Amino acid sequence: MLVIAHHNISNPQEFWNSAKENTQNLPAPLKLHAIYPSADQKTATCIWEANNAQEVQDYVDSFTSKFAKNYCYEVNEKEAMGLPDFKKNMAHAN
Repeated sequence: MLVIAHHNISNPQEFWNSAKENTQNLPAPLKLHAIYPSADQKTATCIWEANNAQEVQDYVDSFTSKFAKNYCYEVNEKEAMGLPDFKKNMAHAN
């Protein structure tokens, strides 16, 4: 399933340093597909693949909760518009 992680970042430098370090070798089954930071890097939206939203929430909170408020939710894929190409690749893998 696809999960959105939205981040309201209080300390951009520490958040992004921690994010870069902790997303190099993700634990299975997490996959990070896309990162969309704002121009000022104080907010970001990321697209993950996981078993559920709580799995992503727990992971991102484990290394960014000191620097951001994180909100993760499951994507309603049937109602979504403009899913990136990786969604097509996920369907072929299943």
